[in-house]
Amino acid sequence: MSRLLTGLLLLLGLQVATADPASEFWDWFAANEDRVGAEPYGPQTSEDMAYWLGRIAPGLSYQITRSGRKSVLTLSSDGELRLFPIVDRLVEAAPRVRGWKVKSLRRRVKALQTESTGAVTLNPADLYFDLYEDAGRFGVVFYLPVFEPGSMQDYRTAAMRLMSQSVGERDVGAWIGFVDFDSQNVRDMESSRPFQDFRQVFDGLRK
Repeated sequence: MSRLLTGLLLLLGLQVATADPASEFWDWFAANEDRVGAEPYGPQTSEDMAYWLGRIAPGLSYQITRSGRKSVLTLSSDGELRLFPIVDRLVEAAPRVRGWKVKSLRRRVKALQTESTGAVTLNPADLYFDLYEDAGRFGVVFYLPVFEPGSMQDYRTAAMRLMSQSVGERDVGAWIGFVDFDSQNVRDMESSRPFQDFRQVFDGLRK
């Protein structure tokens, strides 16, 4: 093998080894922002976003909304506290893309929306909960109209996103520890509350 070819192979290997997944994600996003904005949760967009974000860190997710004339890309870790610094750095590295805003972590919203993940759909109008202090943080039990124990990870992801709508993802990651689920037929009728009260109860316990 010639020295030139050997050098080229070594250089190519070095470039692959030192590739920055965050920079590659933003390069891909800037090149595909039209499609992402038009079909934010279409099969191809969802697959591509999962791939590029997964290369940065498993557990990252995204949300796309509208704010006036701009699309808003919110990067998230679904309440996983240890990933917050990665999300923050990724947002700080975002290039300017015309027509887009980029935010770190899911924010409180005025009107709660249904969250669907995998085979699980959580409608805030149908949920009850118990929230209590647990080893310096809060534990929460959700009571569902229909509960399928085989879908626990999907339930947890949807619940973290729903709580983030209510109180903001940064507070969810900082305060929520134990999360569990059960059927509504076992809930305490006196102590459990409808999910619409979650923000009030959470803010009251945090003080």
